[in-house]
Amino acid sequence: MHNAFMGTTESDRLIRARKHAGFDTGSAAAEALGVKEPTYLGHENGSRGFKGKAELYARRFGVSLEWLLTGRGAMERRSTQADLRSEDVAAGFEGTKNDAATTAALPLVAWVNAGKLADVDTQLPTKRIRLDLVSDLGSGDFFATKVEGDSMNLLSPEGSVLIVDRNDRVLVTGRRYIFSIRGKTTYKEYVADDPPYLAPQSTNPKNRPILIKKKSDVEIVGRVKRSLLDL
Repeated sequence: MHNAFMGTTESDRLIRARKHAGFDTGSAAAEALGVKEPTYLGHENGSRGFKGKAELYARRFGVSLEWLLTGRGAMERRSTQADLRSEDVAAGFEGTKNDAATTAALPLVAWVNAGKLADVDTQLPTKRIRLDLVSDLGSGDFFATKVEGDSMNLLSPEGSVLIVDRNDRVLVTGRRYIFSIRGKTTYKEYVADDPPYLAPQSTNPKNRPILIKKKSDVEIVGRVKRSLLDL
């Protein structure tokens, strides 16, 4: 089949990938990615090559690395085992795009602790849940994880199952995400303040916000799209 984007420049594909990920401007994408704005804008306007950053861009924008660099194949990313990082493996991600139309179940992993940061490396996949429970969420790189602790119990009491989309990493105030902070994970609500912080939603006053001192310290694993208490 003819690929409509074959023959476009790398910079044109990068712009399309950025818009695909929900970033309206290159400046917004640069900030979210932790890339210097002049550097990123140079990648988009074609004045600078970006092969050294291509893997980062493809992963964060949810597009195929091959498509981004060459224009070959489909734009949308379908991960392979070779693409996976250590945190992907720890989360039980099996190298396929979990889509309601093509997959019967989601991996359920026990690695997020809503009361304190959980060590990703110590968590193992446990079982799988029926994807028909979340079929209305559409396509995405989904996984499920069970909450422990009480720092988000106003929204997700302990034992709740979270449905997380790895492809949705655009930070928006009031939305909830799984974050990785210096290699450890937590479930919190994002608040864009000065400085930005990760807010608990809890009945326990001992749970305090986590200030984001440096953007490089925080990685967005994915956005929590649904919280299920009773499976």
